[in-house]
Amino acid sequence: MRITLSKQNSKTDILIIPIKEGENLSNQQKKQISKQHILEVESLIENKIFKGKTGESFVFQNIKSSKKSYKSAIIIGLGDKKKINVHSIKKSIASITNHQKKLKADKIAILHENPKEALWLATGIFMNTYKFDKYITKKIKKISEVQIINAEISKEEITKMNTLLESIYYTRDLVNSTSNDIDPDTLVEEAKKIAKENPLIKLTILDRKKLESLGCGAILSIGQSSTKGPYMVIMEYKNEPKKDEKPLAIIGKGITFDTGGLYLKPAMHMNDMKMDKAGACTVLGLFKTFKNLKPKGHILGVLAIAENLIGKAAIRPGDIIKAYDGKTIEILNTDGEGRIVLADAIAYTKKNYNPSKMISIATLTGAAIVTLGYDIGVVLSTDEELAKQIIESGKEVDEPFWELPLYEDYCENVKGKISDITNSGYTVKAQTIMGAAFLKAFAGKTPLAHLDIAGTAWSNENKPGYPAGATAFGIMMFQKLLEKMVVRS
Repeated sequence: MRITLSKQNSKTDILIIPIKEGENLSNQQKKQISKQHILEVESLIENKIFKGKTGESFVFQNIKSSKKSYKSAIIIGLGDKKKINVHSIKKSIASITNHQKKLKADKIAILHENPKEALWLATGIFMNTYKFDKYITKKIKKISEVQIINAEISKEEITKMNTLLESIYYTRDLVNSTSNDIDPDTLVEEAKKIAKENPLIKLTILDRKKLESLGCGAILSIGQSSTKGPYMVIMEYKNEPKKDEKPLAIIGKGITFDTGGLYLKPAMHMNDMKMDKAGACTVLGLFKTFKNLKPKGHILGVLAIAENLIGKAAIRPGDIIKAYDGKTIEILNTDGEGRIVLADAIAYTKKNYNPSKMISIATLTGAAIVTLGYDIGVVLSTDEELAKQIIESGKEVDEPFWELPLYEDYCENVKGKISDITNSGYTVKAQTIMGAAFLKAFAGKTPLAHLDIAGTAWSNENKPGYPAGATAFGIMMFQKLLEKMVVRS
């Protein structure tokens, strides 16, 4: 799987020719396609059969006697040139999945001169044609290469995008993998592999015994129903940090399966609960990119890993537990497990690593879906500038986030009556905010941004850039964020 650059089209299965609304073939495009196809395309445009609107497409088969080196050509509409952005580009190329399957294409070329648009077209192809076939005996034919012709793109940009796509595929594979395959133990093994490949990463693994000795009663309470885990894993990355530099901490929820505990989820909602590890998998995917991209600074990846199962050892509603920082938590809902494991991870990271900022990422609340649907992630933050940077970074790579308020009175509502704090509050309203308010209590004065990706981590249908299943939403945003923000104290 790779994006490559070329001045001329080499032998390829599909040649993609993007055309904007109201425009025609460029001179460069005409040089690369057969005269017959030039006439056919111009006729379609002249007769207003093809208008160049976003997502329009027509397929042309090349004749065997042609000297051109492509088997099929596809014109696609990019839409109004004034409205083209990353999202519209992903929509314009979404139909390529069906064409690739029908034509059994292995290699695709894009004939487009605009560097940014061409790169995102190539990226969109790989994002759209991803297929999870880990458990399928007969493997599906996949695209091995997308070649960009006649666009001035730096090798660094190509390397970056190839690295991100590799990480997106890796993260999707992890999240899509079933809970009997990726359990707490095997998720820890993934962290070990990433650390082994990158000498700039120091790995610390806190197992059940170590967590008990540290007094991490929150994560232990969720993991006590399983024979595997729980774990807290810290990946500490350092690349030329400044003296006494405080790290940026990115903390991911890694519930490898969530039954809801004794607050058992309805059957229709439990089938996909292997995806409840998406936050931690996103952190793993991000750290996987560091081998090639080598960002400067001091960055922590913290994984809070457990299974939330039922059984005689499962935590009960009304139980009170003690977190790492000494706070007592009343369990009002056993299906509010994500914030509980994150509580210890946030408190431990704060005390032992003194980060400049913390960002938690989790499939935390179904209320996030009610609020913003399946396409927009939620950000809640105690740091206005950090929230702004996250939103701006997400917008640039079509991973949109929208900020909800950490309303002061709601933060007061998570205080307990017979404990310091409760894990859901005494109201069912504003649960996405209440979840973040709970986490805020463990961050203290350290700036915290919480990302709720309950709606965006998984798709039940094919969408532009996201085939049904795991999305790896957040990888590109984090990479862009690290480019933007100065990871300094």
